[in-house]
Amino acid sequence: MLSVQLPESQFFELLDTLPGAAVWMQCIRNNHGEPINFRVRFVGQEAGKLPNTLGAFSPGTMLLHGETPSATQQAHFRQLVSVLQTGQPYQITQGHLTEEYRPMADGVLCLIKPTPVDANPGSWSQTMIEGTTQGVMLLEPVFAEDRITDFRILAANPALSVMTHVTPAEAIGRLHSEVFPQYRADGFFRQFCATYTDGQPRRVESYYSDEQLQGWFEVAAVRHGNGLVLTFSNSTEARQYKKALEETNTYLQRIIDSSQTGILVLKPVCNEAGEVIDFQFTRSNRLTEAFVGQQPETLRQALVERWANIIREPALMERYRHTYHTGENARFETNYNLDGFDVWFNVQCTRQDDEVLVTFTDITALKKTQQTLEWQLSRNREQAGLLNSILDSSDNGIMAFEAIRSPEDGNKIVDFRFLMANQASTNVTGRAPSSVIGRTLLRVFPGNADSGLFDGYVHTTETGEPYHTEVYYNYDGLDFWLTISAHKLGDGFVVTFSDVSALKRATRIVEQSAMKLQTIINSSQTGIILYEPVKNEQGELVDFRIRRANRQIAGYMKLEPEDMVGALASEWFPDYKNQGLFAQYCHTYRTAETLHFDFNYEDGEMSLWFDIISTKMGDDVLVTLVDYTTLKRLQQQLEGSVADLQRSNDNLQQFAYVASHDLQEPLRKIQAFGDVLKLNYAPLLGEGSDIITRMQASAMRMSTLIRDLLEYSRLSTQTMPMGPVALNNVVSLVLEDLDVPISETHASIQFADLPTVRGEESQLRQLFQNLISNALKFRKPEAQPIISIRAQTVMAAELPADVSPVRKASRYHMITVSDNGIGFDERYRERIFQVFQRLHSKLQYPGTGIGLAIVQKVVDNHGGAITAFSTMDEGATFVVYLPC
Repeated sequence: MLSVQLPESQFFELLDTLPGAAVWMQCIRNNHGEPINFRVRFVGQEAGKLPNTLGAFSPGTMLLHGETPSATQQAHFRQLVSVLQTGQPYQITQGHLTEEYRPMADGVLCLIKPTPVDANPGSWSQTMIEGTTQGVMLLEPVFAEDRITDFRILAANPALSVMTHVTPAEAIGRLHSEVFPQYRADGFFRQFCATYTDGQPRRVESYYSDEQLQGWFEVAAVRHGNGLVLTFSNSTEARQYKKALEETNTYLQRIIDSSQTGILVLKPVCNEAGEVIDFQFTRSNRLTEAFVGQQPETLRQALVERWANIIREPALMERYRHTYHTGENARFETNYNLDGFDVWFNVQCTRQDDEVLVTFTDITALKKTQQTLEWQLSRNREQAGLLNSILDSSDNGIMAFEAIRSPEDGNKIVDFRFLMANQASTNVTGRAPSSVIGRTLLRVFPGNADSGLFDGYVHTTETGEPYHTEVYYNYDGLDFWLTISAHKLGDGFVVTFSDVSALKRATRIVEQSAMKLQTIINSSQTGIILYEPVKNEQGELVDFRIRRANRQIAGYMKLEPEDMVGALASEWFPDYKNQGLFAQYCHTYRTAETLHFDFNYEDGEMSLWFDIISTKMGDDVLVTLVDYTTLKRLQQQLEGSVADLQRSNDNLQQFAYVASHDLQEPLRKIQAFGDVLKLNYAPLLGEGSDIITRMQASAMRMSTLIRDLLEYSRLSTQTMPMGPVALNNVVSLVLEDLDVPISETHASIQFADLPTVRGEESQLRQLFQNLISNALKFRKPEAQPIISIRAQTVMAAELPADVSPVRKASRYHMITVSDNGIGFDERYRERIFQVFQRLHSKLQYPGTGIGLAIVQKVVDNHGGAITAFSTMDEGATFVVYLPC
């Protein structure tokens, strides 16, 4: 028991030395003795620093004030009355503080401290000191030769025994050094002497250790008369909790900083109406800070609107608001194409309490690979379509076959199956392609066996040697001579044939192959796993034990993360030792070197590619990994697709050589022989001279057709260098080339302010030459042609629904070429851009029907799109979209 009583002023002075906070309130009663209010008598310094507590009052103020006290004030009043009437302490928790009401005579003391109090009632000062969980002692100095050599304990409260296991009875009357022998060595004695000498209160926290007592203590010393009043508390648990909290926060930050996924936590900022107008950074990891380009201390508590362009993009801000208001998780992809960046992110938003957690992963490489593959696939299909168009336009019959073999007869070829037949083969054989494809050669044309053709095809298929022959075929209801050329194609052959009246044509076809690419677009969240080393008795590192694992890692095992904790790495990843992963982790553990490497992990059930970072953290190894298996597989498929495309282009170039040499040569001979006939035998031929003239005209048209086909083929197979091209100069050069038809038709060409685009000048010149030539050709009789060329810039979102450019861009140059000619029926809008498609006869309007197909190909080569609009007899408008 504390054996002294203090005056009120000194008692209040003593309360201010307590490490906690104290408020003393006196009860106000009515004439019947019933409590009606409480007046604040004392507010300690520590209590005055605490907002939203009783410490907000000042001495002399009333607990209940105003005409209508708040619900909080009324609740406090009821609690204080209960404490006063029952004499029992009452404890509540507010935020992180523990608040206790304790009766003291005709008043109540409010104590705010980190731990609950257990006390006995008594007089107002004695009860407080005896019941508080703070230790209280009264010391008097012991002098020797005018200097303090020790302090004697005159009084102590029961809390002494709780914190030190020394009862007041055992301490009172003894020297402080006898009860606490280490208090000199630990610095307490020096502080006590200084306070007694200069009268200044002191508070010190230090570590005390002897055989009976160890721990951190916070001690406050106040001089009282010729003695010292000490208040003290054990702060060991608080320090341990604070240290653990700091270590946990450091550990958490290191983990999220090691993540290869951007992580940030946003706190909403509201206006007076409660509307979310912005967000504030509360936490971010290394990847986020590097992307934004700011240090952590700069971002912390900063507004999103001020710093990060990508994070404050309007559509993203709306998603953050939606997640915050509804609590719904959101996961989506977004493209950021500003500030010199062109990147794709997979973003996930989750509401956590009163904040929004945002994670994002860079999937730019995956998206670019996907776009490249789609472009290559489109080119592949174009090449295949081009070859089909060329084959169907040929006068030669062309068929392709695959071998049918007999395993029972040494895998010998016993027949061939039709794979393909062009339209020209129908004119020669009388069998439509649809009636033969899928059937066998000897069933459709059994005469191939008797004529010896079948043996030649077998020889070509087995040896790869070409087979050429001329044969009289009088089988299967057919009677004609054929010129035949066969070449090996896979495990079969392709044959070209024509009757004897046609010039020998040779062609090769390319095996059609279009790979269907299925792109897997999944959010690739970073896998995180923390390993602790496992050593044998000799101290050798033999394995790692899983301390922590996130859901991405556990998902591979179809487990929850907690199911993996505590297990050996070799239990879940049995092949990680013999595949080299264990050696990498051991290197990081022994040298503290951070390793960043790609790895292909394979076991009996899975084969995965990872981008791995291993980092030493304390005595553990932190491993983060990104699964890019899908990207790896797409890369392998792309390599195969590019190889197929290269083979396709090589075959097309070979066809171009055949067309330019073998097909043109007979036409030149026809024209030359016709000239000889007309020159030497015109009088003898009579009407036959006109037939020769028409024959030469047909040969000339065929020669023009072949040249146009070659031009179209070069646009498909040759890669031209791209650079800036001024369209005003291009159009001016085209008008110079078309000077004669422009003068003859008195045409008016209007253009100005055309943009400079990235492209190949000769191809763009072909584009405008074909469009302007068509406008001049398809004019109204006796009407002056008026052609207008205009340009403007449009956003991608403004493109018509049926316009799909080859290359995606945020903006496009829209170039329109309009005329006042005869127009066309819009039902044929798609048809006019196809090879050999015409809406008018050759007698009405000459041409090969390839001009607009060349325009389409030029636009495709530049990554754009083209469409057309028209009304019959009111002109036509062609619209070209080129990426900016």
